[in-house]
Amino acid sequence: MAEVVGAGTHTHLILNLIGPDQPGLVSSVTRVIADTGCNLESSRITVVGGYCCMALSASGNWKTLGTLESRLQRLEAEMGLVVVARRGPLEERPEAAMPYAVDAVALDTPGLLNALADFFTSRGVNLRDVQTRVYIAQQTGARMFAANMVVDIPAGQHLASLRGEFMDFCDELNVDGVLDPIKA
Repeated sequence: MAEVVGAGTHTHLILNLIGPDQPGLVSSVTRVIADTGCNLESSRITVVGGYCCMALSASGNWKTLGTLESRLQRLEAEMGLVVVARRGPLEERPEAAMPYAVDAVALDTPGLLNALADFFTSRGVNLRDVQTRVYIAQQTGARMFAANMVVDIPAGQHLASLRGEFMDFCDELNVDGVLDPIKA
């Protein structure tokens, strides 16, 4: 674990947990967090291939986070989890950026997510949230790829140029893509 900060200072414990999906798993994990006096600030929980995958951020002072860390090993054994935990300071505000939603749909081919990630990364755009899935189209039976992302576009980025480049990129890969601002 990272170094412990002084008493009274709040920090975050970032947790990644993966284990067999089972009733009560989320309840057990969140109970341990609450029982230690920590606060669950953000979470992403999903089932992938029969495994429950959790990404959590818990906050507290040095003592409550230490108590939570000490209980993770028992939680791993009891629930059949693999747990990775890292300490960090309170979130720092990133440089000014505009959140945009990206939706993309195409015939499923290897490398589509990598191509999307490379497109935005090469332009200095951060991918904050990415969700993908493959499904079978009802009408044709074709395997389809769908991606939903939230990206942070730097405030100095020329939006019309980026949107035009994205549309050209989508046309080249035969992807139906949309880049829209996220409204509050």
